Amino acid sequence: MLKNLIGGIAVGIANVIPGVSGGTMMVILGIFNHIMDAISGVFKRENDHRKDDIFFLMQVLVGAGIGLVGFAKVLEFLFNHYPTQTIYWFIGLIALSIPLFLKGEMKGEKIKFIPLLVGLCIIFALEFLNPGDNAANVNPAFPTVTLLLCVKMVFIGMIAGATMLMPGVSGSMVLLILGEYYLFKSYLAHVMSFHLNILIPLGFMGVGIALGIVLSAKVCSFFLKRWKAAFLSFILGLIIASSLVLIPLNVSYDAFMIITSFTAFAFGGAIVIGLGKLQ
Repeated sequence: MLKNLIGGIAVGIANVIPGVSGGTMMVILGIFNHIMDAISGVFKRENDHRKDDIFFLMQVLVGAGIGLVGFAKVLEFLFNHYPTQTIYWFIGLIALSIPLFLKGEMKGEKIKFIPLLVGLCIIFALEFLNPGDNAANVNPAFPTVTLLLCVKMVFIGMIAGATMLMPGVSGSMVLLILGEYYLFKSYLAHVMSFHLNILIPLGFMGVGIALGIVLSAKVCSFFLKRWKAAFLSFILGLIIASSLVLIPLNVSYDAFMIITSFTAFAFGGAIVIGLGKLQ
């Protein structure tokens, strides 16, 4: 149970940060396939393990909620004071998850290079379309709650939910490209104010996230059953590219920055190695 909650928290934290994938966190913690199977199992007509699947998913969802809301301030502090080191911590998490992925999900499967290349190209294309950090500033001015806004929040939630499960693909980065990330981040940052003009849109976004997760899980399960090696190779490409595009380039690398960034990278890697041994 604790592992599932921690996995959910990691997924929630990852989905707040542009460029970091919640699905990659699932791979790191070894719960990716379990989540895919559980979501598909809930909607099967005949499933003897439906209650277990629902209980497992509830644990992950509770953890994701804690990660999204409870760690927002922590992440805000880290990115305000140690942005480069924080990014390298996530790069360490992602890069060192690749051996775990090969050893776990891809065990016994041969890498297919064309799907791998497609995965690489998708992440590089998303990075090319990324409008930059200026589009991600939290905007304290919230729009008036209307039917159109609620429908819009459902669609934003569907995008976030669908990309939440896909390793290597950052839901926040996709929202950033679509120009909706600032609204998503603003609502999350002010959710504890309990204002209706914040809670109502977030509720509709929650509906969209649930729909996106279900649809994404169905698609992932379909490809895993039909073309497992090719689909896993595609995911591997997503993970490899996502660790590369996160590397901060517009940074002045003095001795202090190099040492602290490497330490953060090593810390992220040590967490992954530790989790791998626990598995």
